[in-house]
Amino acid sequence: MTIIAEQRLPFPAPPAPPPTTEGVAVVMPAYREEANVAATVRDFLNVLVREGVPHAVIVVDDGSDDATGAIIARLAAVHPGRVIAVHHERNLGYGAAVRTGIEAALRRTGFREILLTDADCQFRAEDLVALRERKRVERADAVIGYRARRADPWRRRLNAKVWTILCKTLLRVPGRDVDCAYKLIDRSLLADVRLTGEAAAISPELLCRITSDGARIVEHPVGHYPREHGEQTGARLSVVLKSLVSLAVVYGHMVRDAHRLAWLRRLTAPKDPGAALVLLAAVVASIAAYFYFADQGLLLAYKDANSHLLIARRVVDSPTAGLAQLGGVWLPLPHLLAAPLAAWEVLYLNGFAGAAVSMIAYVVAVRYLFVHARSLSGHWAGGLAAAGLFALNPNVLYLQATAMTELLLFACALAALHHLHEWCVEARLRDLTLASVAVLAATLTRYEGWILLGVAGAIVVYTALRRHRRWAHAEGSTMVFGFVAGAGVVGWMAWNLAIFGDPMNWKSGEYADSSLWVAEGEANVGSLPTAAETYGLASLHNLGIVTAALGLAGLIAYAAHHRLRHARLTPYAMLVFAPFFVWALYTGERPLHVEEVMGALYNVRFGLIMLIPAAIFAGYLVGVLARRVRANWAAAVLAAVTIGGATVAVGGAVTLDEAAEYRTSGWEADNAAVAAWLREHHDGGTTLMMSFENESVTFESQVPTGSLVYEGSYRIWEEALADPHAAGIEWIYMRATPGSEDDVWEALWDTEALEGYELVYDEGDRLVYRAAEGSGE
Repeated sequence: MTIIAEQRLPFPAPPAPPPTTEGVAVVMPAYREEANVAATVRDFLNVLVREGVPHAVIVVDDGSDDATGAIIARLAAVHPGRVIAVHHERNLGYGAAVRTGIEAALRRTGFREILLTDADCQFRAEDLVALRERKRVERADAVIGYRARRADPWRRRLNAKVWTILCKTLLRVPGRDVDCAYKLIDRSLLADVRLTGEAAAISPELLCRITSDGARIVEHPVGHYPREHGEQTGARLSVVLKSLVSLAVVYGHMVRDAHRLAWLRRLTAPKDPGAALVLLAAVVASIAAYFYFADQGLLLAYKDANSHLLIARRVVDSPTAGLAQLGGVWLPLPHLLAAPLAAWEVLYLNGFAGAAVSMIAYVVAVRYLFVHARSLSGHWAGGLAAAGLFALNPNVLYLQATAMTELLLFACALAALHHLHEWCVEARLRDLTLASVAVLAATLTRYEGWILLGVAGAIVVYTALRRHRRWAHAEGSTMVFGFVAGAGVVGWMAWNLAIFGDPMNWKSGEYADSSLWVAEGEANVGSLPTAAETYGLASLHNLGIVTAALGLAGLIAYAAHHRLRHARLTPYAMLVFAPFFVWALYTGERPLHVEEVMGALYNVRFGLIMLIPAAIFAGYLVGVLARRVRANWAAAVLAAVTIGGATVAVGGAVTLDEAAEYRTSGWEADNAAVAAWLREHHDGGTTLMMSFENESVTFESQVPTGSLVYEGSYRIWEEALADPHAAGIEWIYMRATPGSEDDVWEALWDTEALEGYELVYDEGDRLVYRAAEGSGE
C-alpha cells in the first residue's frame, strides 16, 4: 500500500476513520536510509508477529535521493496491510515526516497505540514489548523511552544534553531524553494534536502538547546501538539552526495556546494592561537607577547595607554557617531572600545580592500603589499619579538600588493595604488571606511591620464587628487574620528564646539596647515638640513640599467624602507611623537627626514611609479631578504635571546625602584605609574580627567570610578571645578608638595572648596583628 504525500499536514480528515482496535502502528521517518530501512522494518515485523500483536509499520520516505523510496515500496508490496509506504516528492524535513507518519497512522489504521521511532537500525523492536507491558501496568497514556547508554559520538551526546536542558527549561516537558526516537503513545492523545515543529523541535513540541491536558506519562529505558550505515544529519549546523528557530516558534505557539505557559500568556496579554504598563515602567526605572548609582559608586554608601549583605552571606558561608547567623536583632526576611544570591561571591561583593530584593520590592510596591489609588479614586489617572510620585522620588530610587530593607517593608505594607481595603469593601476571604500574608512578611522585615500588624488588626476587628454586629460572627475573620499575620511576631520571639534564651532579646539584648545608638543628651529625647519637628522635617525632606501638600489636600478630600466609614478606613492606616516615630524619638527608642535641629543627618530615611499615604491621597485627589475633566488626554496631562512638579520639588536624595556624609567622616576614612590594606595583604587565613561597628572594614576588606571568626560564631568566638593561638587564629583585627574600643581589644590588648603575633598595621586606632612565622609550631 503506497500513499503519495504532496503537501504538509494537516490532511483533510477522512469521512469515516477506522474503528479503534488493539494493536500498534509503528511510524518511522526515513531519509537516505537505503542501507538500514529494510532491516529495521523486518525487525519490527518479526517481533510483532512473534508476540501476536496486530500491527502496521508506516515508513515515510522524506524525498530521499537514494533507493530508500523503492525499498519501502517493495516492502509494502510484499507485506500488504502490514507495511504502509508514504512518499514525500521532495525533502520536507524530519518534522514534516513525523507529522505525515502520525497522520497516516490515524487515517489508515485503527490501532490503539502508535510508536514513533527511526529507521536507522539504532533501536530494536524488542523494546516495544517492554514498553507495552509498562504502559499496561502503569495504566499510562504514553511511555517515553530514554537511552540508558547512548551509542553516539561525544559531540552528539553533548548536543543532546544541551538540547534537552533547553527544551525542558522553555517548554517544561517531561523526560530525561527529549529527542529519543522511541515513544509509545495512545492514539487518543494524537487525534487532535496539530504539530508545527521542524527538525528536532518536533519531539519536544509533541511531548508538550500531549502532556498539556494532564495525560499520564512514564519513562522506560531502551537500548541504543551504533549506526553502522548511512550518515547522521542531526548534528549538521543547518539542522541545528533549523531546530533552534523552530523551537522558538513552537515556544510562541505554546504561549499563544496557553499550554502549561499560561503565566507567560497572561504576561504578554495581561488582564489589566494599565497595571502591566506601570509594572514595566517600574522595571525600567529600577534598572536604570541601579546602574546610575552603581556608576557613581554609591550602592554601598550605607553602612547598614554592608551589614545586611554580611548577614546574608554568613548564612551560607561562615565558620558556623546556617540560620543561626540571622541573629536576633534585625528581622530575618531580607537576609533570607538575599542569601541565595549572596552565595555567589561577586553578587555579594558588588551588593546586588541585597539590591535585587529591594529592586523587586520596588516594582511590586509601584504596581500596588497604582491599583490601590486607582481603586480608591475610581480613575486610572489617580493610580498613575500615586505610582509616579512614589516611583520617581529620588530617595526611593536610591534606596531600591541598595541592600537596605525599607523597600521590602513598603512593598509588604502596600500589598497589605490594598488587599485589606478590598476585603473591607468586597468581603472576600481571599483578600483577607493575602492581606494577612503581606502583614506577616512585613513583621519579618522591619519592626515598623509590627505597628502595621496592630493597625491592620484593629481595622479587621472594627470592620468585622460593623459588618456582622456580633462578635460570634466577627470572630472568624479576626482569627484568620490574627493567626496568619501574627505568626511572624510569635515566631521571632520563639526564635530569640531558642537561640538566646530570651524571647525579648531583640529588644533588650547586648546589641539591641537603644543606648548603643541614641547619644546621651539627644535633643529629641524628652522633648515632644522637638521630636515632632525633627520627624516632620525628615518627612518633608523625603517627600518634597509639593507631594506633602498634595497628600494633605487629598487626605482632606478623602475624609470629607468618606469620613470614618468602616469599609473606607484602610487608607488612613499608614498615617499612624507619624505619631509612632515621634514617640520613638521622644522616648529615645530611635535616633533621627536633621540638619535644622541637630546639624547633621542620621536615619533621615525614617521619614520616607510617609510617602506612601501622601502618594495614595495625592492620587485620590488627582483621580477625583480626572473624573471631572472626562477627557483621557486631559487626565494624562494632569497626572504627568503632578508627577513632574512633585518630583522636581523634592530636589535631591536626602537619604543619599546622609550616607555620603557618613562616608566622608574621619571614622570611615580610618575604616577605608585599613580595609584597603587588608584587601592587599590578607592571605585568606582565619581572622578574629568583631563585626559590630566594624561592618565597613569587614565588608570592604573582602576578607573571606568563611575565615572570619566574629561575635556570631557561636563558641568559636569565646575560645578565640581566650586563646587565639589555640583557636587557629592567624589574623587579629581590633579597634582601639578611646571610648569605642571593640571586644577584641578589650579581651586581648596588652595580654600574653598576643605573644606570637606581630603588629603589621597601626593607623587611626585600627590595629592588625598577624601570627609570626613559626609561632604555631
